[in-house]
Amino acid sequence: MKQIIHLVFFSVFMLCGSASAETLQMTIHANRAVDLTQPMYTGMPYWPGTEPFKMERLADYDKGYRMHKFTLWENIGTHVDSPSHFAAGKGKRTIDQLPLDQLIVPIVIINVQDKVESNDDYQLAVADIVKWEADHGQIGKGCLVVMNTGWYKKFSDPQGYVNQDEEGVLHFPGFSAASAKLLLQREVAGIGIDTLSLDPGNDLSFPVHNIMLGANKYQVENMNNLDALPATGAIVVIGVLPVRNGSQAQARITALMA
Repeated sequence: MKQIIHLVFFSVFMLCGSASAETLQMTIHANRAVDLTQPMYTGMPYWPGTEPFKMERLADYDKGYRMHKFTLWENIGTHVDSPSHFAAGKGKRTIDQLPLDQLIVPIVIINVQDKVESNDDYQLAVADIVKWEADHGQIGKGCLVVMNTGWYKKFSDPQGYVNQDEEGVLHFPGFSAASAKLLLQREVAGIGIDTLSLDPGNDLSFPVHNIMLGANKYQVENMNNLDALPATGAIVVIGVLPVRNGSQAQARITALMA
């Protein structure tokens, strides 16, 4: 279910650091917020071969309070991939090292639901980006570019969301390697999608992961409520858990719009 919050007024000042310690100030005015986060619950979809989300009640109100224990993998639910998830070596950021000025950024939505409808394995093409830019202008530096496949609507149906065939092959859409390379040329902050992976499910060589994370960018997977956002004009706030030395972590993600 779409979760929209109406705000009377919202204004935040974001300081964007640079190597020379200079700052840029961006003022955000918004009267609406949209939650782009999938709920966490027992039975939710998860990547095959990993383990499902578990919630164990440790105490209840007869003790005077309620408390639970959560057991979860880094990559379940709405989460962020840091460069260190795939890219080894000095300077490849872990999840706690992602700069705040790259986690509060403009969000671009490229809607390809019409193409996914007839092709579960659809890959975002360079032509899709070119068409978006013809309609809205060139994608700006420092944006989060998100592919809206409509797949998020299947999240309450784990079998349909994972979509694994009898041979064990996964079928859901993703970015193409060529589109990822073009977005690197646009100097985006990162990319996102409403499926289990930025790569299409049937390509376990993970070319997009290697391209984007290798370039020290981040990725967001299992996003929600993308139809509630315009193609451009919103700001996204990615509240990722700062797990020290983590390669991935869950995030509460909010879009702010005028």
